[in-house]
Amino acid sequence: MRFFRNLFFIFACLLSVHEMQGQDFYPSQRDWEKTRIQYKRIRWSYITDQNFEVYFYGKQEALARATIQYLDSELLRISRILGYTPYQKAKIFLYASSADLAESNSGISFQDFKKAQEENQDKFKIEIAFKSDLEDLHIRLVEELARVYVHDILFGGSIKDALQSSLLLNVPEWFTAGIVAYVARGDSPEMNQYMYQVVAANKVRKPVLARGIEAELIGQSIWSYIAKTYGLQPIGNILNLTRIIRNDQSSISSTLRTPISRFLKEWFNFYLSESKQFEVNSNAFSGAENLITRDRMSGEQLEEFQISPDGKWMAYTLEDAGQYRVMIQNLQSKKRFYLFQTGLKDPLRASIGQAPRMHWSAKNSFAILYAKDGKSWLNQYAPITGMSAKLLAKTDLKDWNFTDFEMHESGQRMLVRALRNGQIDVGIYDFRRNRFTPITQNSWDELEAHWFNKQGDIIYLTDQYVDSTQKVVKSKGLSVVMHWRADDPSNPRVLLAHSGRIHSLQVKSDSLIYFLHKQPSGEELVSLDLSQGKLMQNRVRSGTWSSFHWSGDKLYFQDHALLDERIQRISAQTILDLPAYQWYPIGVDSSSNSILDILAEPKRDSLDAREKAKRSRLDRQTLLRTRKETAKLAGPFVYHNSFVVNGSEGNFRIDPIRGIGYAFDVKMNDLMENHLIKTGVFLNANFKNSDLWGEYAYLPNKVDWVFRVDRKVFGQETDVFLNKIRYNRASLTGIYPINLASKLSFSGMFTSNRSFDQVNLSVPENLATYAGSSLSYTLDNTLHWEENLPIGTRILATVEHQQALLTSRSFSRIRLDLRKYVRLTNSFLLAGRISASHSFGLAARQTMLGGMDNWVFIDREVRNKENPLGVSGPADRDVFMSDFATSLRGFKMNKLAGNSHLLVNLELRLPVKHLISLESNKSNFMNSLQLIGFTDIGSAWTGANPFSRTNGFNTNVIGGGTNPFQATVTDFRNPFLFGFGVGARANLFGYFVKVDYAYGMETNEIKSPVTYVTLGHDF
Repeated sequence: MRFFRNLFFIFACLLSVHEMQGQDFYPSQRDWEKTRIQYKRIRWSYITDQNFEVYFYGKQEALARATIQYLDSELLRISRILGYTPYQKAKIFLYASSADLAESNSGISFQDFKKAQEENQDKFKIEIAFKSDLEDLHIRLVEELARVYVHDILFGGSIKDALQSSLLLNVPEWFTAGIVAYVARGDSPEMNQYMYQVVAANKVRKPVLARGIEAELIGQSIWSYIAKTYGLQPIGNILNLTRIIRNDQSSISSTLRTPISRFLKEWFNFYLSESKQFEVNSNAFSGAENLITRDRMSGEQLEEFQISPDGKWMAYTLEDAGQYRVMIQNLQSKKRFYLFQTGLKDPLRASIGQAPRMHWSAKNSFAILYAKDGKSWLNQYAPITGMSAKLLAKTDLKDWNFTDFEMHESGQRMLVRALRNGQIDVGIYDFRRNRFTPITQNSWDELEAHWFNKQGDIIYLTDQYVDSTQKVVKSKGLSVVMHWRADDPSNPRVLLAHSGRIHSLQVKSDSLIYFLHKQPSGEELVSLDLSQGKLMQNRVRSGTWSSFHWSGDKLYFQDHALLDERIQRISAQTILDLPAYQWYPIGVDSSSNSILDILAEPKRDSLDAREKAKRSRLDRQTLLRTRKETAKLAGPFVYHNSFVVNGSEGNFRIDPIRGIGYAFDVKMNDLMENHLIKTGVFLNANFKNSDLWGEYAYLPNKVDWVFRVDRKVFGQETDVFLNKIRYNRASLTGIYPINLASKLSFSGMFTSNRSFDQVNLSVPENLATYAGSSLSYTLDNTLHWEENLPIGTRILATVEHQQALLTSRSFSRIRLDLRKYVRLTNSFLLAGRISASHSFGLAARQTMLGGMDNWVFIDREVRNKENPLGVSGPADRDVFMSDFATSLRGFKMNKLAGNSHLLVNLELRLPVKHLISLESNKSNFMNSLQLIGFTDIGSAWTGANPFSRTNGFNTNVIGGGTNPFQATVTDFRNPFLFGFGVGARANLFGYFVKVDYAYGMETNEIKSPVTYVTLGHDF
């Protein structure tokens, strides 16, 4: 009964604070193993040339070939900007969808995204998924490639150079993020519009203080300004000089021969002048009503929005680090409700997912297309009339990779864009027949597709154009609006061709189409009147718009103001009343290079036999040229696993039993990290205490398997005895992932503990063997904010049983550790932890409470009673199966011990660089410096819990035995120990060093302060 009371007490304590869920268990600094879910087995192949290796799977060879050809075409431009020629091939792993990429084990052995990203950059490895269209894929490809090259310029080279650069070179965030964005996007409208707003409002933050998207946009504008004013050559010179002198500001000043203060002033004035010019060329409007706003620096981001046909409801998607929520808002009452959620916050990587697609159809019916469990799904809801929605059907679309869709008003068909056989095709999917009917079947990029009229016609946006000589025109940034007619499906006609980027087609009527035209200064709103054959541009200030929708007499648009993303609405008449002028598309006809006439494309059915023969001949010639170009490539070849050393690390480690030593770990894996091999050694200063361990993880399937072997040696030598303990364990663990953040683990193990006297050989050795098993549940949804500053929740709950094989001294153990990390403001993080355990059985193991993990000057409490460490004699044979509960600051290690323990930690962490303005961003110490205030409360006991009226602390039995008198004396000592104080943490000489100054309080008595110097992260 006592056991059940203790068990109930522990669980009651934990359940009462269920929101303080947490992290690793014993020790408190244990690394967290990540988990991914594989729904299918991917078999890789690759094609290669002298610059790249592109890996693909399934039927994506065409996409892989198009990718490597695009990268080769961009390599010269990237090299010119960066002044850099790569010395090794980049390896690009190309996934057909974001869902497939989410299954990848790449980076799984690292504790945060930044370290995994740096490792991939060192190995010139890129993983990327096709999301919506080729243009988006190409931009992200160049971005990732530029990131790899910039990393190599600044931190690559020999091992010696890389080590020096990583320790001594610390460039500000704008510097690297900005150059990567400039190489990928150039003089983008988003960047220009942001700069126009901040300079006009005089809210430009100093570049070295900018973070996140703000740093990227400011950095992109600086590099763009340098390219426009000084040319491209200084960019490469600045990068290479920064690597040499390790100072970005001096590099800019020396290269441009301009003081940095003057340079920044000229940069500001340049964009101020540009913003004034933009104001002159566009007309402002007023009266816009704000519907929803999200700060782009905060967690949730606005993805897309859709307006219902009757204009009464709005659906929008919020994204939070890979987790997506679809919200429905009543546009009259402004009330909203949550409808649907998919995805998970990836605790290791940045968001790689794709937002669910949405569409309103007739009578306010609503549909959501999304990916889950390795499949595509379509949810269809009943017409929305109130603050809820009924799910009518959930359709399994199998492995169809639909990137966009629109439901037909009948509800039986949907217009889709699908990635098939390595290319994007527009088609119609029929639910009744479960059949896909393609409309386009070519390698061109179809960017958008929309239902056009009640006859079932379709308009779609592509980059394919056939000129008047029947020659296929290839032009970067080509936009062609095509009209596909249901009554003549084989002869689509050109409505508009433009050698520039247009997007967000909106069908206002059968004869009126609106769209956005992308300019470096921002977006232009253009209308196409098919009845009159006119293009008109509204001089509305739409530069910040990313998308828009017409609904009745209202116009809804998504734009950004500074770092806020907004959805607003305005009377359509307000926009239509603004001045408009005729807009002329830029010609793409290769023969005349003249402006194309609207609706002047000749129909293909009017071509005679001679023209058709000529076109066939040209098509064959084009195909031969393509084959000739691709002949330069080698492959495809089947990818075979090749193991690489993916990191070796040596660190000083302080073992709570054997003291300080040096640990060295080596990690090997294949490129996809489906097979992980880890091994390590720990050696004490006297060379008599050591650890040796090895681990192999097999991860390509949904259930992961880990086999591990451990050997520990503890040599004890005093004037009285010379003893050695040897601990050996072999374990096999199966890991079943519930989702990306949580998993179940089941382990079977065999343990051998051997203790023997090294002097008196007549003393028999003390041997114990155990056959054990354990079941663990792990939750880790934390995201990386800054070093030692995670955000989110962690839980580890374990049930373990060890069955003694040679004796009857078996035992069982329950452990729980719950942690919660809450970002209070941009400068404060509150970290809380509750840990508890209970051991029972004939040989119940003790938990030793007090001190901190990795305490450099470790000090243990001398206790003769219930002390597994051994003070007057050798340590207990099973000492390596005991637990240590930390951190309890203000006390020594092993201050209390017992079969049960309860410990609470609270820390307020303050990163200094967020509290003060660091004009110089060069010091790794200052960038990582954190100040904390903490409180620790804990107790360890055997028997009755410390809340009982009589417990092991306040109850003592005097007399008994040979003494005829016996008395039970109860005092009123506080069974809990309290610690409080302040501390600091920072990177120092490659180690994360923590210094804490703590006071301990025992039974209302404050003890002398204790200073702790520890190594490692978290508590």
